[in-house]
Amino acid sequence: MADFHTSTHRANWIFSPQELVEKYKAANQRAIQTLEKYGTTQMEVDADGSLSYPEPIARDNADKHSRPKPLNIEEEQFMRVFYENKLREVCSAFYFPNKIQATALIYFKRFYLQWSVMEHHPKHIMLTCVYAACKIEENHVSAEELGKGISQDHQMILNYEMIVYQSLEFDLIVYAPYRSVEGFVNDMEEFCGVKDDENQMLKDLQETARLEVDKIMLTDAPHLFPPGQLALAALRNANEMHRVLDFEGYELLHNS
Repeated sequence: MADFHTSTHRANWIFSPQELVEKYKAANQRAIQTLEKYGTTQMEVDADGSLSYPEPIARDNADKHSRPKPLNIEEEQFMRVFYENKLREVCSAFYFPNKIQATALIYFKRFYLQWSVMEHHPKHIMLTCVYAACKIEENHVSAEELGKGISQDHQMILNYEMIVYQSLEFDLIVYAPYRSVEGFVNDMEEFCGVKDDENQMLKDLQETARLEVDKIMLTDAPHLFPPGQLALAALRNANEMHRVLDFEGYELLHNS
């Protein structure tokens, strides 16, 4: 796998906080304008990735009051996080490796930088991202098997597959903090001069850090920081609990 520093992940998918806000605003405003024009925001998606809206219809003032109320940016965020948790549940139900869950989560997050949850239902995108992550991580599960396991029509997954890839700009190799946590812990073992009977301390540190990464992955942080920085933040929080090493000294050594 290519190094993160030369990857499309670093070049195309790490943003400033302001850039991220602007992306969410743009998607939200486009969906609101679509609602005004068509009376709905939901698009029809074909298997080739093509999109279609219903025909624009004339609406009088009375009809405006019966029109669905659009979501604001904060409500969209709550909905995304809800389905990110659902994505984890699906991965757990299928006993998928952690790397599939992480890849699917990053795909899901990237998709909704381009679109509003009002335009494409998060349930459909969540399942399609899991399916795509299984492919890229070489743990292939058929759409039929995935759909059957969670009582969903597998054709929906196939229909959304191409638009998910298009929205990811076909940048399918992603980097999650979990591997970086493992790498840092291996390095810490040498830094601390850990003996065999002390390995459990580092194992506990790594497990707590992994849980910290789980929390981080439900935020915007993966869009804002490289995975190595997220891993260090998780390990710093975990070390405050376990007190395994002098974390300030460790960071100072690596920054010198």
